[in-house]
Amino acid sequence: MGSGKSRIQHVPEDIKREAYGRLALSGPEVLVTPSLAETLGLPREDLLNQFPNSNSLLTALVLQAYEAMGASAEKGATDAREKGLGLLAQWISACDGMRSWAQANPAEYTLIWGPPRPGYCAPPETVIVGARAAVILVDILRRATEARRIAAPGPADLPLSPGMRCNVRNLANGMLAGLADDLIARLLVTWTQLLGMISYTVYGHANEFAAPDAFFEHAATTMGRFVGITEDEPIGAQADWADHTRRTSPPARGGDQPHPGW
Repeated sequence: MGSGKSRIQHVPEDIKREAYGRLALSGPEVLVTPSLAETLGLPREDLLNQFPNSNSLLTALVLQAYEAMGASAEKGATDAREKGLGLLAQWISACDGMRSWAQANPAEYTLIWGPPRPGYCAPPETVIVGARAAVILVDILRRATEARRIAAPGPADLPLSPGMRCNVRNLANGMLAGLADDLIARLLVTWTQLLGMISYTVYGHANEFAAPDAFFEHAATTMGRFVGITEDEPIGAQADWADHTRRTSPPARGGDQPHPGW
């Protein structure tokens, strides 16, 4: 899928700082734009022309945050690939790109992956842009599948229950089309574990470890192995990552995902 840049409205830095400061105190109702304009010393009409109401500003912040997190994941994977590193290293680097962005932008991370905001219903375009980081990981799995570097289900893999099979099929009809059901199931588990690990870091709990970075790298490696990546040899540093992503990742469709990111 594309990055969704054409759908993203830029939020000026002064508005962004004040909006996040208000969101930290309460819900989206604190973003009432006339009050925000007064605090920032901006003409009310100018701000209302950009963001007619609180939801429009909140949506712009959400889209900008999803786009930034996805870009960081893509940069991590691309950097590893350009160094000639293998698929597992690319997976780890993409995961670390997400974590690094979240650590540097905790308010933005909390906005998109924290508790739902009371009174706010995210529009469909947030689901599409929100899938960008996930698409980077899915692309790595597609290339691993093409290279026959995905482990087959083993004795430790649980059979899919009817409910889990329903979860898998919903995704198999959308952005994960073409991937094996067992791989999709493992990816769902891995995705939630990754977000949990990033949240653990963002909210300071990982500071309890003597070496938090080493712990995250170990966890990302374990998650990559769990999802099934078996190969870690260079696969050709000259291939065009962006072109491959466009060719092999079907567009995400809002109705196919239970949450932005899927």
